[in-house]
Amino acid sequence: MSHVVDLLRSGSRIPLTLLAGPAEAVPLTSVTAVEGLDRLHGAPPDSLVVVTGRSASQAAGYELDIAVRTASERGVAALVLIGGGPLPITAARLAERAGLAVLAAEEDCDVAEVVLYLGQVIRGDAADSLARAQAAIQIVREFGDAPDPDDADDRVAELLARVGAVLGRTLSTSEDAAGPHAGEPIRVAGRRHGGVTGPPDDAVRLVLPAVAAEIGRLRQLALERATAPGQTRSDILTELIVTEHPHAGALADRARGLGLAVDDLHTVVWMTPDRPPGSDPAELAERRRLFDTLTLRAHQAPRPPGEAWNLARLAADIVLVGTARAEIRPPRVLQIIHGIRASVAEEHPGTMLRFGIGTPQRGIDGLRQSATEARAAAAIATRSRELVHAFDAAGINRVLAQVAGSPLSRRVVDDLLAPLDALGAQRSGEAIATLCAYLDARNSLKAAAARLRLHPNAVNYRIRKITERLDADLTDPDTAFALHLACRVRLRD
Repeated sequence: MSHVVDLLRSGSRIPLTLLAGPAEAVPLTSVTAVEGLDRLHGAPPDSLVVVTGRSASQAAGYELDIAVRTASERGVAALVLIGGGPLPITAARLAERAGLAVLAAEEDCDVAEVVLYLGQVIRGDAADSLARAQAAIQIVREFGDAPDPDDADDRVAELLARVGAVLGRTLSTSEDAAGPHAGEPIRVAGRRHGGVTGPPDDAVRLVLPAVAAEIGRLRQLALERATAPGQTRSDILTELIVTEHPHAGALADRARGLGLAVDDLHTVVWMTPDRPPGSDPAELAERRRLFDTLTLRAHQAPRPPGEAWNLARLAADIVLVGTARAEIRPPRVLQIIHGIRASVAEEHPGTMLRFGIGTPQRGIDGLRQSATEARAAAAIATRSRELVHAFDAAGINRVLAQVAGSPLSRRVVDDLLAPLDALGAQRSGEAIATLCAYLDARNSLKAAAARLRLHPNAVNYRIRKITERLDADLTDPDTAFALHLACRVRLRD
């Protein structure tokens, strides 16, 4: 019967280090693997448990304390950590007191080979299982050494068939993310995407981690190939939205070459985080991860034929562009937003997005117009604390958004209101709000006073001072219209 000391003998194929606990106290009867320190509650008693995840080297001291305590309560004989360093004093004392041997394997080791080797040492009578497992591991390695596949699904099916034939068991993939039938987890882009399952069998149990890792690698390669054009399209979309009109033609040709149907109808959804980003590197990394999450969702989400969704990033905001030959109806856009919110809630629980929806517009100029509207709608949603704000097909807000989105129009607005801006931020804001209310009320002092909750005489005094400063005649229709539009654009900001 094997003991921990047998795993530490010189000449061992897998170098192990005893971190704490006795080397000969408890005989080893079986080996099992768990994904992380938090999975030890399901470990069988009297077993040697290998924590296959490489989280031990980054684990906090209290996490190791909890892991040692959980393993001892389960009656685990020994614990092997991948990449684990010296244990905290408290964890070492807990292990000594419980008679639990805690060992470490090198961080860059082959985890599957570690599990296989430990099984060979402990179960010398399980030659058949070990031989089948070794043969299966060799097949997995051959797949890893092969050229990148053209079709990941075909390669995954081939891998499962070949490994299953060697094991004499049928392996399959499961889409379950959790639960008793989830199997060995498959991770793609750092996220769990189903698992690999097989019947109860020692060889199967030893091989599943390696099979799951190889399937994750194959799917990751397929995802990178599929989204690489999307990343390029994202850059083109960003340029199309922010570039001045004379340069849009050359960009449009590049976009068409990348498969972007720039001449079709575009509906833009503008997403603004509730909290502006700071300079903290961790927060900036989280924003990049958020963009990756939404890109992955846009790539994998089912969609009707002829409909495409592409993302672009502008500073802290994310822009989603829906493109189709026919108009994408509002319920469909809201369905997309609902899916985005679900993904964000699941993978980024601390993030809140506000959504603005532009109207469907055709061509490059239409894309820019819909983006301008969507950005203005997102700003309104942020100010009003709405989750989603949309412009209807007709309305003054669309006109204001178009004016606000034009650099030339903004310069005209700033020139018109410059005499009021010279008063300073507070007095200027008060003057512009007063002038706008007065023009909204069609030059009625009484109606404007009711809107502003002031006495008519106070409004009259303010208007007189404003017109003197602007040197403007508000009875002139052109002057009144220009100032009214300028005030509405400024207040919309």
